[in-house]
Amino acid sequence: MTKLYAVVGDPVAHSLSPLIHNAWIKAAGVDAHYDRIHLQSPDATSDIRALAEQYSGLNITLPHKIAALAASAKSSPGAKSIGAANTLAREGGAWSAYNTDAEGFETSMRLATSGAPVKHVVIIGAGGAARAAVASLASSGVKLAIVNRSIENAQALANDLAPDAEIAGLEKLAELAETADVIVNSASLGHAGASLPALPAGNGRPFLDLSYGKAAAHTLEAAAVSGWTPHDGLTMLVGQAAAAFRIWFGVSPDQANALQACRTAVAARA
Repeated sequence: MTKLYAVVGDPVAHSLSPLIHNAWIKAAGVDAHYDRIHLQSPDATSDIRALAEQYSGLNITLPHKIAALAASAKSSPGAKSIGAANTLAREGGAWSAYNTDAEGFETSMRLATSGAPVKHVVIIGAGGAARAAVASLASSGVKLAIVNRSIENAQALANDLAPDAEIAGLEKLAELAETADVIVNSASLGHAGASLPALPAGNGRPFLDLSYGKAAAHTLEAAAVSGWTPHDGLTMLVGQAAAAFRIWFGVSPDQANALQACRTAVAARA
């Protein structure tokens, strides 16, 4: 019987995860199919838990990564420490939670910075994607500032994963960015139609948006106008997807071809 997999989120129509995973499934000769699930729910935890009746695995995108962890019977050490799950695998009729975002994020950072040393990072946002990024950055010992519309949410994130991080509202972004080696945007500004606050001159420094396509276009354009070097989240998307595929199928897929297919798809949409 064909096993079912899907990406769950709100919004989710833009997701390239089906393009990535169905190509890998075909290449691996696996009897499976991958789709999208648009989940708008007042009780996402219960709804995600119930999906284990039909699906063998799920990828979780915003805003459900914290709910996905709560919906799981077991959690990997990484998902537990980050406090969010982006990958679920059905084991014994219930979900086991994993977080492969950190692996994808680290790959994106290496490419965005060309491997150069990073001492100071400003991250925008405090949601599920931010948790993986903050966990990774905090463990590397960089000076970290978290800016967010809700200072309370940013402080809660710092308390959990980066107690030494500086916390500020979005109005402080320009001031903090003056001395940053990299800015990472994990906030859903593009999805919500919001604009990025003004930035200081980037002088070629990297600006990494964890979104891609239309959701990241406006933010990356604004960063580029201010002299920052823009990088979208496609490398992170493919990296975390590959780690999820290994969890589900025990196969290491072709990431280079997947990344090229994603860039082609994004260009066609534009």
